[in-house]
Amino acid sequence: MGKSVKKTATVMTPSKRKVSSMERDRLQKIFRKTDGYCHICHRKLIFSNYGISGAKGSWQIEHSIAIANGGSNHLNNLYASCISCNIEKGTMHPKTVRLRYGKTRAPFSRSKKELIKTDNTTGGALVGGTIGLVIGGPVGGLVGGLVGGLIGNSTSPKK
Repeated sequence: MGKSVKKTATVMTPSKRKVSSMERDRLQKIFRKTDGYCHICHRKLIFSNYGISGAKGSWQIEHSIAIANGGSNHLNNLYASCISCNIEKGTMHPKTVRLRYGKTRAPFSRSKKELIKTDNTTGGALVGGTIGLVIGGPVGGLVGGLVGGLIGNSTSPKK
């Protein structure tokens, strides 16, 4: 550990104290909600850099609705966020801050992205197959289904 990394004053880091398995599970649930991306700017985060200011991919737990605005510590209100985004957001609504980065929503979890991809592929195959069947008969239906599935798959979200 040759490089000195500045620690934040408000967050105890895993390197300063032992993290219980229950706390680690909670951190992982929060981290996975956005597949390891900041829910404001969509930068990639590194799980092991939780609370380490200045480290690449460092992050904090961010309250979507700030405690000062009536928010809670319930998991549905907690998201992973870059330390700089968390500080910048303060008590503002996350959508307000996301717009500064040209973002309109938080990144999807991995499972949500897979579900959307499946839905898009299936929908594209059905629409393409139906159009192909009407225009070109059975062969057109097969080709249209294949092309539609590929198009549906390619329109799936990356974040």
